[in-house]
Amino acid sequence: MSYPYSFEDLLALLHGRAPAKVDAVALHRRRVEHGHLSVGLKIHCLGGGSQFSTLVEGLGGAQKILNVNYYKHCHASLCLVLPPVGSARSAILLLECIEHFIGSALFSNPEIQIQVCSPGRLDARRSALLAIGFYLGSDTLRRYTLGDLATSFAEHQRYPRGKRLVLYDAEGDFDRNFDWWKESGKHRVVEPQLPFENGRSDLLTGSGSRLDIQNINLLATLLVHAQYQGYWNQLGMQFQEEMEALLERHVLNGLVDAPWVRTDDPESDDDDGFFAALQELVAYAFEESVRIKKKGRLFPGWHEIPVRSSHGILQEVQSLLQKYRSELVRQSRLLDQGGRA
Repeated sequence: MSYPYSFEDLLALLHGRAPAKVDAVALHRRRVEHGHLSVGLKIHCLGGGSQFSTLVEGLGGAQKILNVNYYKHCHASLCLVLPPVGSARSAILLLECIEHFIGSALFSNPEIQIQVCSPGRLDARRSALLAIGFYLGSDTLRRYTLGDLATSFAEHQRYPRGKRLVLYDAEGDFDRNFDWWKESGKHRVVEPQLPFENGRSDLLTGSGSRLDIQNINLLATLLVHAQYQGYWNQLGMQFQEEMEALLERHVLNGLVDAPWVRTDDPESDDDDGFFAALQELVAYAFEESVRIKKKGRLFPGWHEIPVRSSHGILQEVQSLLQKYRSELVRQSRLLDQGGRA
């Protein structure tokens, strides 16, 4: 990801408005928690973007900070690329620091689209599970139009990404200097660099929440470790099996075969096929949310609604994510105590 300014300059600029949080980000910037993947962020502003003007000027001006980045949401006035950090916790803190500085909300703001970037390109099937897990595990149910997912790289001549929730990067700058957990025999080995020379799996959340960032980081960690034989490979494979079994119980397992990400495979160039699968998922989730309400009203004009507790697929996915979040931390702490995961 291209961010033509130093992280130190960004933190120095933010420090006056939120010193304690900025100090925490600076202290833990490269700390990887429990073997999770590092986290990158992009902020797409669908409004005028005036709230970012002081920040952009402080980092060197639009010509240096914004205009060099050709990638952004099609309806965005600007896309601010942030340096990657070692954990979801640091990513959330960094966004909170920026909120304090610009005096405007970034989380759950319909004018702000948060893109979460994870190292490692997931294959088509795991990209589908990343997107589906994100959607069903979120604290907000969203409706989409295909235009909501259009970026300046949707039909890019060299890097066509399509209109998707999950996007591969365009081979830009890649910061490998984050710990990667791998297994050697029955032991954990911590490598000081990620095993990928390039390649990310990004997710365009829409008006994202703190929980969305945590969930995407967990999902990406499990799925990337399963694909690239990281330390959490076995846990990731178990999650994948449970997630696919859950979708099968709800007769949604066919959705995984849709082209959720644009790959090198020419058959993946099917925005309509992806969107049909997304719409089926959205309709199923909204129908369940409506069904559990005491007064069964439909929401034809609602773009987003809060997720309500249920005994259906929404609660099942949220419980599944919590189960694997707890299990990963439990095993990590066992390792730190000298035991076996």
